[in-house]
Amino acid sequence: MSFTLPSIRLGFSPSAVAGPSRLRSFSTSQVHSVSKRKLIAKRRKAANLELQASKVIKPESIDPVLGRVNYRAPSSRTLLAQAQAQSSATGTSASGSATLPPKPENEWDNSKLKGVLLNYDEIAYSPPPNYNQGERPNHLLPGISKADEDLLFGALPHISTELSYSTSNNRSGNGSEIAVEEEQNKQSEMLMRILDLRNSSKSAVNVLNRQRVIDAFGQGKDTGSSRVQAALLTSKIHNLLSHTVQNPKDTSNKRSLRLLVQERARHLKYFKRTNAKEDYDQLLADLGLERGAVEGELKFAF
Repeated sequence: MSFTLPSIRLGFSPSAVAGPSRLRSFSTSQVHSVSKRKLIAKRRKAANLELQASKVIKPESIDPVLGRVNYRAPSSRTLLAQAQAQSSATGTSASGSATLPPKPENEWDNSKLKGVLLNYDEIAYSPPPNYNQGERPNHLLPGISKADEDLLFGALPHISTELSYSTSNNRSGNGSEIAVEEEQNKQSEMLMRILDLRNSSKSAVNVLNRQRVIDAFGQGKDTGSSRVQAALLTSKIHNLLSHTVQNPKDTSNKRSLRLLVQERARHLKYFKRTNAKEDYDQLLADLGLERGAVEGELKFAF
């Protein structure tokens, strides 16, 4: 005997049974089109970066002490490629050989500061002036101005000669006058030899250089501006650098040299922030410095 169970109807369909949630994309554009745009943007960015890298020449070394940026000379292959590109642009034939570009000039050699500073070795070993022909020393000790020089070696000997001759007993003879004039010339020559900078020490030359820098960059009065301070620090750096080159084991002065370079960088940064771009570039040219060597992080080789 078989019995059939009545069918029970549920209140929901099998499709309405809860299951694992599926990820849905809420982007309004298609997936393939988004990937294609990104790929094109990446290619364009890579092409632009490659073009910029070909135009910008990376420096081989940077010397923050002397303020120089040294660039690596381009290879013959690079020069030949540039010549071919230029010939294709102008329509001329490119030669098979490429010539190296001229070596860049040293900014320090053409700077204003180098013309102001005096070199102790050049002064100490220079030939003395010919006093018999009326020559005078090129440089005198610090503290003697041009007016003092004219007074000591110009008017004062003539006045002393006239006074000595007027008080002499024999006024009618010319021999006494000549003798007095020769005596005054000898005294003048002796005074020139004493006041000549050739007989001074290196510290006296540094004192005179400091005054010359203040006269050139601060009109003889300004000593606290960033322009004058940067010039004074640059002169100290060159003076101390020659000592460290001759004494490579002097670590104390090497540390002092690094401190001077960093202090100069702070003054230049302040001058750049408070003055026009043209004034800043002119100051760097006067000091014999380059932008890439005094801006940013300073890395020393010692």
